Amino acid sequence: MLLFRMFFRFQLLLQVFFFSFTGLSLTEEMPELARLGRQLFYDPSFGGSVDPKKATGFSCTTCHADFNESEYGDGLIRSGNSIVGVTRRQKSQWKEIQPNQLLRSAGGAGVCYQRFLQGIPAKKVNPIAIPEQKAEALMAYFDYVTSKAQVGEAEQAYYNPLSRTEAQAAADKILKLDGDADKGWKLYGKSCAGCHSGPKKRGIGTQLVRSRPPSNLEARLHKIASYTRQGGYLMPALGTGKLSDQDLANIIEFLRDITEAKK
Repeated sequence: MLLFRMFFRFQLLLQVFFFSFTGLSLTEEMPELARLGRQLFYDPSFGGSVDPKKATGFSCTTCHADFNESEYGDGLIRSGNSIVGVTRRQKSQWKEIQPNQLLRSAGGAGVCYQRFLQGIPAKKVNPIAIPEQKAEALMAYFDYVTSKAQVGEAEQAYYNPLSRTEAQAAADKILKLDGDADKGWKLYGKSCAGCHSGPKKRGIGTQLVRSRPPSNLEARLHKIASYTRQGGYLMPALGTGKLSDQDLANIIEFLRDITEAKK
């Protein structure tokens, strides 16, 4: 019992430290709707609305931070941008969402609700299938977090993917760098494993190392580097800034080592 109390106090201290560090206060009253939105943000069942037969185990926090990552990084490299500033956007990154659907789809979270939390194929995703009251709650939480951000923080919610030509040129450069497979494995765990599972397994993302090695390994690795560097669609935040060219070269070297070991 004593050990449990000590652990509980330690956890409480960690929460106090985190909230005070990020500018959010445990003593400040969060609006009820925003509080519900925060619960949904961390809940893989999304308030029980996710079909349990389709549930992937993902929650919003799998891909998005609810704080300024540049200042309060937790070591993870997320494929999506922070939710700071979502409510100030004029459009969604998702092409399926029309401007007049931005609020109804919770700033684009309606796509994630089906595509990532339930694994519904991209072509079948309905961005406004997210329950309306839950979309409102999520937006209330986004607005609350944004309101607590320092001036200028909201500007980090951007979407500016490279063109295909630019991404291919970047991949050319990346494959010429000397990669470190050990560092690549660590980076893979921080930035790739959430969607791609283990490199030899399929997650919600594609299986990066397949049972049968590709006929042209370098072309395959170039495609991975190009797609990742382009960002866009499934990995909007990885194209610029979160993974340097050297980081990506390390991941590519890790994938190369595993693939060649299968021969």
